[in-house]
Amino acid sequence: MPPMPPDFLQQLLARRDTWWGRESTGSGQGQSTGFADLDRILAGGGWPEQGLVELLCPLPCPAVLHLLLPVLASDGPGARLIANPPMRPSATMLARAGVPLDDLLILRSDDRATLLRASFEAIAGDTVRLALLWAPGGPLPAGTLRRLHMGAQQGRCLLILVRPRQAGQQPSPAPLRLDLSCPAPGELTVTVHKQPGGRAGQYCHLPLLPEHLRRRPPACRELPALTRRPTPEPALRTPLLRLPAPPACRELPALTRRPTPEPALRTPLLRLPAPVVPEVRP
Repeated sequence: MPPMPPDFLQQLLARRDTWWGRESTGSGQGQSTGFADLDRILAGGGWPEQGLVELLCPLPCPAVLHLLLPVLASDGPGARLIANPPMRPSATMLARAGVPLDDLLILRSDDRATLLRASFEAIAGDTVRLALLWAPGGPLPAGTLRRLHMGAQQGRCLLILVRPRQAGQQPSPAPLRLDLSCPAPGELTVTVHKQPGGRAGQYCHLPLLPEHLRRRPPACRELPALTRRPTPEPALRTPLLRLPAPPACRELPALTRRPTPEPALRTPLLRLPAPVVPEVRP
């Protein structure tokens, strides 16, 4: 085996695709996630300022959008990108959460290569400050993940990639990987799969909805009737007069049609004088 050059280690550390396990995220202080319990278990105190972050969960995992609403609504220059969402985001819900709709972009494409290429160009262009990408179907090669991570660093963009939970068994250049699960409606459990400068295995429970929305509704048979039942009529004090049943039709006499009277004559009748009877004398 030929000997390695003396500066081989320096050349290896100088490569942009070499991940430093204890490297800091710039200033050493991340941006808050909006959840105090989640900030407490993250080594940077929140989301990193740039680079690739992986969220591992059973797809489509709509709770991811609730988790990222605080950072989507945070103040700061730059656009927000939501790429390949499983469902169309509600503009009304995003506006109520404080997300500036004028700076929000929605990217959809049925072609896998087109989606990945457009996402890379968006995060590497120094215009998008936050990108949320649901991974397209099929496994992502390590080279594609490394390219997305480097593009996010080049554009100073935070790229959050949502991947299926089975992808956690594959190596990834993402410095931060979190595992998500929903134990109950409106609740989310976040477990640290990997993070720079911190320990893995830490977890926290986050309520994503108010308490009255997280309670399960009762069964239908336990719900009160929504319609008012009609009030029964009071019973009559005196008994009803019972009439005999009418006879059958065959027992009724046949009805005959009255004859139509003949029309009167228009000319008067001829009146004859009374006959004269001669008087008989004895």
